[in-house]
Amino acid sequence: MPTLSWECDVKAPIDEVFAWHARPGAFNRLSPPWRSIEIKKYTKPGEAENRIVLRLPIVGPLGLLWELEHDSFNPPHRFSDRQVRGPFKSWRHVHAFSSIDSNTTRLTDSVSYTLPLATDLSRPFAKRELDRLFAFRHAVLQSDTMLHGRFLDSPRKTVLIAGSSGFIGSALVDFLQTAGHQIRRLVRRTPNGPDEFHWNPSTGEIDRNAFEGVDAVINFAGANIAESRWSPAVKERIVSSRIKSATLLADTIASMKSPPEVAIMASATGYYGDTSGKLADENTPYGGGFLASTGKQWEEASSAISTTSCRLVNLRIGTVLGAKGGALKKMLPAFKMGLGGTLGGGSQRMSWIALQDLLGVIEYLIYTQSIAGAVNAVSPVTCTNTVFTKTLAQTIKRPALFRVPALILRTALGEMANELLLQDNAVTPSRLLQAGYVFSCRELEDALRFELGLLVR
Repeated sequence: MPTLSWECDVKAPIDEVFAWHARPGAFNRLSPPWRSIEIKKYTKPGEAENRIVLRLPIVGPLGLLWELEHDSFNPPHRFSDRQVRGPFKSWRHVHAFSSIDSNTTRLTDSVSYTLPLATDLSRPFAKRELDRLFAFRHAVLQSDTMLHGRFLDSPRKTVLIAGSSGFIGSALVDFLQTAGHQIRRLVRRTPNGPDEFHWNPSTGEIDRNAFEGVDAVINFAGANIAESRWSPAVKERIVSSRIKSATLLADTIASMKSPPEVAIMASATGYYGDTSGKLADENTPYGGGFLASTGKQWEEASSAISTTSCRLVNLRIGTVLGAKGGALKKMLPAFKMGLGGTLGGGSQRMSWIALQDLLGVIEYLIYTQSIAGAVNAVSPVTCTNTVFTKTLAQTIKRPALFRVPALILRTALGEMANELLLQDNAVTPSRLLQAGYVFSCRELEDALRFELGLLVR
């Protein structure tokens, strides 16, 4: 039975590194973004019913259940899990933690496994997949603990999140939980636990109990702007979903005797419209077009918070790069088939941010009391569409020889093509840089490799 090992050094004390693994959210943080793994059941290490049940994708709707159990739980030095039943003939994964010094921990992951039909041909493939998996897991652990480490000595927060089931919101829940923060969720369905509270922005309903003892409110609620062509009805849904949710949260906070310390309300760099060769910062006025108008109304809907002691942050977010959602997920299938290409002339600039940095920025804003008002959540390094196309193609090792003319995009998508794909949108994160925020994925290729799990070259 082969045994493989991988090591990484983490700049955090051993107790904190071990605790990171045992907190809610850690398993999701470590799950490979290139596999659609469904967690059917999960109990963290050390709990009495120590089972993990996963559904691994095979083809289409077909999947395979993989059941594991934790054993050898010895905090903060070791825990392991072994297969009860699943795709391997046998599987055992040992997580071992040792102190290098008071602020550095060495994690050693050792996996012993037997393939069901072990052959000399299958072992190299398995090793390549495991090398990729553990390179990704270690990078996430190192990045998360680095980002969390800035506030390791500060009190943990209770955070209420609206829009927690979306691409960004779900990742934020896991990220904040691994830091030890307590998370509450506003949900439109029937609540499914003590950390969930009902709201309905369309009717103005909200459970005010959700706000009791909350330190921070974060709002990502709003209809997807790229889900379908912008008909008048779609545009109305995009605007109203943002205004109604922001207004309901803002009015609720404004009516509280003891409001939260901070409210971080999502906005977007579309606020600036077409920047036409210039570089927009937080002092740049809003531009023209549907997205700019939507952004202005979205931010104005939160204005009631400014009348309270609650610090209001309008987070103007660029294109978020992550494998599990957003623009990158939509692009990948075509690029993987070698059908990716430059859009229009290709000289239009885009402002982007790695999902990992967006999560770090949000935690940074929760704690940094000196920052209020508009904040641009983008990498300091903008790029043209041509550069983005070439970089993505090179990163996944595929050609990108095509060019999609602007006329075809406008014919297919109408107004949406101009504002989302063809206009210049160059934005700089001046306020974050001035405050001293250090981006973990500053360069585009680094961001793509991290988010796609392509760290083994």
